[in-house]
Amino acid sequence: MDSLYFVTSNQGKLEEAKMILGMPIIFARVDLVEIQSLDLEEIAKDKTRRAFEFIQKPLFVDDVGLYIEAWNGFPGPFIKYLTDAVGNEGLLKMMENEINRNVIARLIIGFHDGKDIHAFIGETKGTLAKESRGENGFGWDSVFIPKGIDKTYAELSMEQKSTFSHRRIALENFRNYLRQK
Repeated sequence: MDSLYFVTSNQGKLEEAKMILGMPIIFARVDLVEIQSLDLEEIAKDKTRRAFEFIQKPLFVDDVGLYIEAWNGFPGPFIKYLTDAVGNEGLLKMMENEINRNVIARLIIGFHDGKDIHAFIGETKGTLAKESRGENGFGWDSVFIPKGIDKTYAELSMEQKSTFSHRRIALENFRNYLRQK
């Protein structure tokens, strides 16, 4: 494969992907209409198909969900909409009386090799913090505490976070697939 495109609007995701994959990646910003679904894999595969219609080269996209156990998995893939509307502080306010703060961060990489679409999943279990902490990262990193760690993603450096994050797991699964091809 001569080139691999990453379709994203998030520079932080691009830098993290470059570091984890350890290979050249071409940044591609394409405004994609995103389907509404509770199925994260369905969303990622649809985004991958739509991105390929524009670029016509091997590419990958990602889509993330945050699944709150006390809310039966909501907001899942709608976490971006929720935090865009109320921010991390609003999310924490809604959770303030919840005893069960368990969450799963799930990321799916959608890859189009020019013929087929493939999906690679990464998950990290954790809890929601009681207050926003840290300055690093993006999105809900300041409220997600991965299992076995006492810091939020945002309190960790990109290198620390990338040793075990849901994005790392999905990207490693993707990288292993690419190495086999």
